[in-house]
Amino acid sequence: MNRLDKKRLCIFLVAIFVLCLFGCQKQTGNKDVVYEDMKEHFEKANLLSANIGIVSKTEKDDSVSYGEFGSGVIIENKDGYYYALTAAHVVSVANAQFLVFTANTEMKEEKIPGYDEMTILAQETYDSMYPAEVMYVSERDDLAVIRFSTGEELSIADIANKDPEKGERILCIGNPQNEWFAISYGTILSGIEKFGEYQGFLSNGMKHSAYMQVGSSGGAAYNEDMKLTGITPAAGLSLDGKDFSYGILIPVSEINLCLENWKNNAK
Repeated sequence: MNRLDKKRLCIFLVAIFVLCLFGCQKQTGNKDVVYEDMKEHFEKANLLSANIGIVSKTEKDDSVSYGEFGSGVIIENKDGYYYALTAAHVVSVANAQFLVFTANTEMKEEKIPGYDEMTILAQETYDSMYPAEVMYVSERDDLAVIRFSTGEELSIADIANKDPEKGERILCIGNPQNEWFAISYGTILSGIEKFGEYQGFLSNGMKHSAYMQVGSSGGAAYNEDMKLTGITPAAGLSLDGKDFSYGILIPVSEINLCLENWKNNAK
């Protein structure tokens, strides 16, 4: 196994660990569930381009490696930059640069030499991504703000004016296991609880049933009005990472605290 493969395996295992932070219970979510009315509303709102993918790039000893993918959502366009929310752990790779891709990015692949059945993203795909800068990392929740610049016309997600309630339906979008900008549907399962107290990525979050996997971290959750109702940083999975139990959603009240602290620190 070469250095690139080892690096990716290491980051993959870290990502699995983060997704399993909050316990492994009996599977409750179904990735095949579709709420047709919410799907239609999402498409009419033209929100796909408000969502992004994020990947880390590390250079060392004349070699380059890329980490596991994460997700994010654009919340502001100001002074030539798009600003996006994501999960803090997505942009916590030490000594790394971060790259953003959009729904318009062509995800070209190439075969791994010696592994005919396996593919990775082609270098030209990474080269087409946009450099991102980490602007703020919350100390309260697994949240971060990044910014990037592009000539693309991208959508902006509006933040809901209140937290979701138990039983409320949501639509989540992210990049689970390299399924680019995949959508899942579910309902809110709990009120706000404290998660991850011993794992380094604290969150005041709510459980939900919308399917998530590695790569979903930092993705958006929308309510029935297609307003941003939360950021999804983690999930409960089986120990092998295959079976989904529940997702975690950091709600609007926590998002607003993060944004308020970011703007106060920027003054």
